[in-house]
Amino acid sequence: MELNGRKYLWDKILFAFVLLLAAFVLLGSPLFEVREIVVTGNRQLPAAKIVELSGIVPGTNIFKQNLREAQGRICPLPLVKEVVICRDFPSRIVINVRERQPLALLPTPGGFVQVDREGVCLQEGGVNDSFPVITGFPVSPLAPGEVVRDERLRATLQVVDRFPETLLKELSEVHINGQGQLVLYTLEGVECRLGNASNLEQKLALLQQILRQVRDRRIAYIDLSGVPVVKYAR
Repeated sequence: MELNGRKYLWDKILFAFVLLLAAFVLLGSPLFEVREIVVTGNRQLPAAKIVELSGIVPGTNIFKQNLREAQGRICPLPLVKEVVICRDFPSRIVINVRERQPLALLPTPGGFVQVDREGVCLQEGGVNDSFPVITGFPVSPLAPGEVVRDERLRATLQVVDRFPETLLKELSEVHINGQGQLVLYTLEGVECRLGNASNLEQKLALLQQILRQVRDRRIAYIDLSGVPVVKYAR
């Protein structure tokens, strides 16, 4: 019984020694030095900036990289929604970024800012950014990373997020009037009255159909708040 106990003890000591030896080899071997840092998923943020913020440096041991801390340094960027960093053995680090997507522009006292569907301010913008401007609400100055506090405006962003992308590209403005009614303006200046957000998908589908059919006609307005009406300009 005593011999079995000693053998078990020596087995544990030998196993621990092997683990320490393996750790020493892995942490000291040039094979596991970081040679490549790959950034994926980024469309708006430069890969070089993401790598710099991560703090991961080529030539350091891949096992010594604290990936959680590296993720924490990248996540505060306003344009970043999510980031995942993983090791690709033996010598590559992969940084996968999921960016926030601009949905619309908000006019603030300091100029236009881009916001996403959740009301997060991403960066400064301009009327040439190919996103519609949302009007009808007073908007306080917003810094990148801040979130819109007005619940009505945030609800409006959720509605605009339901617009087909093809239609969004044709709009210059989404206006909410004092009664909470949606009024859209196309890049050609056509006024489109949608009313409230009820039956929104059907209204938007009909609006796109009308806009395609009357593209070469001068329109005063399109009213879909009740019985559909198309008023031609004289």
